[in-house]
Amino acid sequence: MQVSDAGDPGLAFTLYFPLVVALQATVGVKFMWSIIMCEWSNMILKWILAGDRPYWWIHETSLYKDRFPPFLYQFPRTCETGPGMPSGHTKLNAAMLYILVSAFIDRVLSKMFFLSVRQRAWARRGLWASYCVWMTLVVLARTYMAAHFPHQCVAGGVLGLAIAVVVWRSTRLEALTRRQYLALSGTIIATVLGTFYLQMFMGHNVLWSLEKAVKWCVKQEYIHLDTTPLYSFCRYSGVSLGLGLALSSSMYKRANTPKFSKKMVASLLVLNLAVSQVGVLVHQSLPPTMMGWYPAEFTLHTTVTFLLVAALPHFVRTASGVPAAVDRYKRK
Repeated sequence: MQVSDAGDPGLAFTLYFPLVVALQATVGVKFMWSIIMCEWSNMILKWILAGDRPYWWIHETSLYKDRFPPFLYQFPRTCETGPGMPSGHTKLNAAMLYILVSAFIDRVLSKMFFLSVRQRAWARRGLWASYCVWMTLVVLARTYMAAHFPHQCVAGGVLGLAIAVVVWRSTRLEALTRRQYLALSGTIIATVLGTFYLQMFMGHNVLWSLEKAVKWCVKQEYIHLDTTPLYSFCRYSGVSLGLGLALSSSMYKRANTPKFSKKMVASLLVLNLAVSQVGVLVHQSLPPTMMGWYPAEFTLHTTVTFLLVAALPHFVRTASGVPAAVDRYKRK
């Protein structure tokens, strides 16, 4: 349970990203783009592949029609409501941890000149070994609590790693124009909605997995709204728009975060965590039954992301009297 909770997608948005983007803005941007790409591709693949989850499959498969099926324990994190293939949990952990390990090796370990070349090589091996150990734990955790089959976790891990490698090596995702960022966010939204309505047009019940979760979950309180596909869509699409608006803003381009002192970084950390937690409180205060709940969630995630990436670093820089940076990506 602790492994699954630590790797929860919700924490990636509300805790890990605010911390990383405050400590190292460029790493934080890659970190979040990898999360967005994972969530985006995961939703489309889940709808297309329509994989079962063990906790409901065990009751409906024909394998046990002549005998009682094995008993599977359910836990507070078992009853996720989306289709099971691939595992979004494993996919997200593979991606975001790859970004963090790569960043640490590139920004920290490579500059530890008090270590010998041999020692730095062993340190790199140790970091990647830790990565493999954590991913193994995530796969075991998701399988043990009957949220996923092993092959779903392996597929998610491979896809997440592939996405992270592409995002880490990309030099363009931080340097697009506002129009290009809007086009990217629009593409994300259009492809998801297009898949959704295409499935409906073909006569498929897009929310079939939610119905199975409600039917076979032993406790209704185990069903969490933030695991539903539509809420996840509002979250990552809102974040993608907020991130694009922030990266194309003059506030971000002139923030000059490499010149921040330790005191300024600490101040930004506190502000980021405070704003992120305010966003969590606002989310918790919005009743899902209210009219316009999904647009409200979309707007909330857009706003919080813009504040974390552009507005708060600009505020810290201005309050501290640090000169503005020259716009490296200025376009006519």
